[in-house]
Amino acid sequence: MKKKLIALVCALALAVGLVGCSLSTPDSVGTIGEVDISSGLYLLAQFDAYQTAADLASDDQDATKVSSFLKATITVDDATGETAVVSDYVAQKTLENLESYAAIETRFDELGGVLTPDEETQADSYASQLMEQNGDLYKANGIGLDTLKRFERILIKSNDLLEMCYGTDGETPVSDAELTSHLEDEMVYIRYVVVPLYNTSTFAFADDAQSAQMLELAQTAAESCNAAIPDGASAQTSAFSAAVAAALPDIYAVLDGEPSSDASSLSTALLGSDNIDATFSEEGTADAVRALKPGEAAAVRYSSYALMMLVRLDPLDADTLDSLRAQALSDMKSGELQDSIQSYGAQLPHALDSAAMKKMPASKIKNEK
Repeated sequence: MKKKLIALVCALALAVGLVGCSLSTPDSVGTIGEVDISSGLYLLAQFDAYQTAADLASDDQDATKVSSFLKATITVDDATGETAVVSDYVAQKTLENLESYAAIETRFDELGGVLTPDEETQADSYASQLMEQNGDLYKANGIGLDTLKRFERILIKSNDLLEMCYGTDGETPVSDAELTSHLEDEMVYIRYVVVPLYNTSTFAFADDAQSAQMLELAQTAAESCNAAIPDGASAQTSAFSAAVAAALPDIYAVLDGEPSSDASSLSTALLGSDNIDATFSEEGTADAVRALKPGEAAAVRYSSYALMMLVRLDPLDADTLDSLRAQALSDMKSGELQDSIQSYGAQLPHALDSAAMKKMPASKIKNEK
């Protein structure tokens, strides 16, 4: 009888323990608008918010030590010097993330959006890739594959909303004239090659003098193109391509190397203002690229280990509006769409369960590298 009683007590204790586990992570933390916020989505929003804070950490702050980092103060705006306690920042960004997710889902449904089978397959594929790459970290933070699949679908819906709001048949369509003006005035269309500042066989890096010599040779080639700029993007590309092919052997020879058979193959990029600054981060190079007129070539220091030879072209002479439409629309309207989504999400009715969210505090985040 005594053994049976002990067994019963153990069974009850186990049952209570299991119930306690299930209650510690609720299925949902409530709704924003009519969108259910699952616990997994909440944990993902909180984890992403923490990563944003970690990116703002100073050199003497260690974001892998979650408890201490949450108590730290970070600078959230370099221009104004605004600071915030990490725990407060993470809480605010978590809410903003959830509001954005809910707004995207709501607007997508309001505008009659339906993901195609290909988009759903793409979302599932991206989610699986994320789980393969960082599965242990996601699982440690309570984020499963189903949550990642939902998140990837939200990202695709967000991308679709750009066309649904501002596309040709959208809610407030952008005209071809507006897109054309944006392409020509605000974006830069280039053909280019990247030249490594190291020997591609020995990986010996160029010293300052060698780097300067290689850049000078590249600039001389660019200047030869600018001496007589032909009419039309096709002719300008051909002239630039020939100048690059002629210059590369001498440039590579500075480091006792030689270009590969495809080293002079040109790549293409269409860059908006933010992209230009991000791509050409070396001092003065972004402004130099912006200052180029269609048909003009240049050579600039691209990074600490590479330089770039490029020619700027008239985008609508080099390509068609239809083929550039999506990129131009994204550059022109993505910021506006994001602002409207954030504002819309903040205005949706919030019915979030604070007690449920307290069971998943930021202090439990795992951020081990």
